[in-house]
Amino acid sequence: MIRTWIKQKNNQTKLHAVLESHYANLYRIAYAWCQDGSLAQDLVQDTMLKSLQKAETITSFENIDRWLCKVMHNLFYDNCRHNSRWQQVDVDDFSEELQSESIETLYIKKQTIQNIHDAIGCLPVDQKEIIILVDLQGYSYQEVAEVMEIPVGTVMSRLSRARDKLKKLVTSEKYIPHYHHNVVSLKKSK
Repeated sequence: MIRTWIKQKNNQTKLHAVLESHYANLYRIAYAWCQDGSLAQDLVQDTMLKSLQKAETITSFENIDRWLCKVMHNLFYDNCRHNSRWQQVDVDDFSEELQSESIETLYIKKQTIQNIHDAIGCLPVDQKEIIILVDLQGYSYQEVAEVMEIPVGTVMSRLSRARDKLKKLVTSEKYIPHYHHNVVSLKKSK
């Protein structure tokens, strides 16, 4: 009994340090999934809490990043099913670095980012998760399969469908930027 308690405490201490080192990456993934800063923070905090509660089940810290992502995926999926607030899409303001760019360039970038965020937000949750993990986070198909507990072939087919749908959405009439006319007319009026 005492050995079990000591092992659990040691795992919690190690896990706490590992969680701190993985926080930024978990937040990036969470933000990409839910498109909202406060929801992403909630998701990462819930992931950390759940992970600490399960510390005694950890036998190796070798693939802890995938395990953490799997825990977060399960929490995200549960929240999406039970709470419509998790399905909202929000676009953050640009960082201060971009303030030195021209208004036209900022407008074009903001419009492009808005279009991509909107299009990703239109994807089904399972496709959204896969496209974010593979294309934005660089996970392998095998790693995504382990995180989502699905076959590699399913990862590949969902990713293909997600990319096709995203391409159609971004190039559709709804997402084609109509701001070019405004930019040109602004230049002519000067």
